[in-house]
Amino acid sequence: MEDGYVLPPPPSEGVWFDRSTLVMTKDAPLPDRCVKCNAPANGFRLKRKLAWHHPAIYLLALMAVLIYALVAGIVSKRAIIYVGLCAKHVRRRRVKIAVGWFLLIASFVSVITAIANYSGILGLIGFVVFFFAIIWLIVVARVVTPKRIDDHLVWLKGINSNYLSELPPWQSQA
Repeated sequence: MEDGYVLPPPPSEGVWFDRSTLVMTKDAPLPDRCVKCNAPANGFRLKRKLAWHHPAIYLLALMAVLIYALVAGIVSKRAIIYVGLCAKHVRRRRVKIAVGWFLLIASFVSVITAIANYSGILGLIGFVVFFFAIIWLIVVARVVTPKRIDDHLVWLKGINSNYLSELPPWQSQA
């Protein structure tokens, strides 16, 4: 009897390891384990929208940031994946993001206070903290990093080695 319900494929189908890199098809479900420590994720999935372009395109940023942004936006390969995180790593990530937002707000308060009190030093500190907070938020929000994305596959860095060791080895089709 067909009721339209189909079981998902086993977790290792479409997911492999290649040295310290996870290789997966764009639609493959990842195992229900934390990608950071290999502990059970208990069903928690963090949605990640990834984009990747060839590193040589960064050279365009030296000429003009707007041209780089346009070209990178056009030629980037994209993938949406769902990575497992354990409760400990979810909590750590949330705390780090909260710290980043606090620093960002503190930088705005610092700049406004500097303008009100004609304090160049306080304004400079505010700008430095602002840029630090932006970089901090970009780095701590990142759970995994795309090493490469093509039309069918995603290569990910930043995966726990024990997590990778439980996957079958990647057999390149090249």
